[in-house]
Amino acid sequence: MTEHTVKPERYPATHPTSEAADGPPTHGGPAQTVRPRAAEPGPPAAAGRDQPLVSVVMPCLNERDSVGRCVRAAHAGLAAAGLPGEVVVADNGSTDDSPRVAAQAGAWVVREPRRGYGNAYLTGFAAARGHYLVMGDSDCSYDFGELPRLLDPLRAGGADYVLGSRFAGDIRPGAMPWTHRRIGNPVLTRMLNHLFGLRTTDAHSGMRAFTRAAYERMAPRQGGMELASELVVAAAASGLRVREVPITYHPRAGTSKLHSLRDAARHVRFMVGYAARLQRRDAACLHAGKLSGSASVN
Repeated sequence: MTEHTVKPERYPATHPTSEAADGPPTHGGPAQTVRPRAAEPGPPAAAGRDQPLVSVVMPCLNERDSVGRCVRAAHAGLAAAGLPGEVVVADNGSTDDSPRVAAQAGAWVVREPRRGYGNAYLTGFAAARGHYLVMGDSDCSYDFGELPRLLDPLRAGGADYVLGSRFAGDIRPGAMPWTHRRIGNPVLTRMLNHLFGLRTTDAHSGMRAFTRAAYERMAPRQGGMELASELVVAAAASGLRVREVPITYHPRAGTSKLHSLRDAARHVRFMVGYAARLQRRDAACLHAGKLSGSASVN
């Protein structure tokens, strides 16, 4: 297995949290049936039966045929690695019996009625109790047996954030449409790398892991698919140590919920807006520094 560090080449070291969203926050207000939060997680050594070390969080929208398998696979992956953990399924308004299937498989189910990939994840993260947070879809496209690949660099202290790369790993036949594999994902990833000075190979992978402290520093706010972009640029802007590891990508079960052109447009709009805000902020800081220098001379 190969892995590499995603290094920012010219990205600022601070994250403009007050302007992180392109417009007002898209996530807010109470979700339904969220478990009351326990005390904030302590260091990993404090995790135990009632305080999971790892929280695997999955968004879910009408995934009745796959969510149970994914929950069981995540539990099996954690058990095989000897890691105490929980699985949180953030149901995003399913009209089938996905929540019941997920709960029967051993997940804690929280409900987020506001549609959106980001909204589901933000609610799931709010309910999660683990010291390490893992993202993964509930459609069987990601292999939860590979959880140690993402968690080992975090547990060893060599990274704050680990991004699973499908393009550095194995994309199985039928797992990704040709247009996404050859055009959509590569173009969006190159654009993100160019705008923010990064060297990632798969900026929009749906399988990632990070520490709770890293998540709180990133402070994501996007309620749609652009959350995937936000979590990469915010990590770099926050000065987090980001690693990339290869993962396997399988054909999904059920029907895709992606809207390719609309979702791509949202990613582009977010990235361009975020980059523009950073440029304005840097220009303001430079101007303030010049004024301060002039005042000192006088």
